[in-house]
Amino acid sequence: MKTLVVCNKQGNLVFTQTNAQEEYLLLVEDIPDGKQIKKVDTSITPNRLIFEDIPKTEIELLKEQVNDLAQANAELTSIVAMGKTNA
Repeated sequence: MKTLVVCNKQGNLVFTQTNAQEEYLLLVEDIPDGKQIKKVDTSITPNRLIFEDIPKTEIELLKEQVNDLAQANAELTSIVAMGKTNA
């Protein structure tokens, strides 16, 4: 049975997968902060990783929404307060 084996230079196993059906490429690259791997460009040699932005989590999106609403609320409060002083 073909088995895919990945080990470090000292021979310690990092990953194994049984029933490997094809040959695989191995790349060791730094991934920039805020990015994730989208795919590998195999049309060039050496092969190159293609990155994309890591999507924002639901919590991050909700925090942005809370901040936007707080800012809008502050602006409305200021407008109302100015209207009362001019009246």
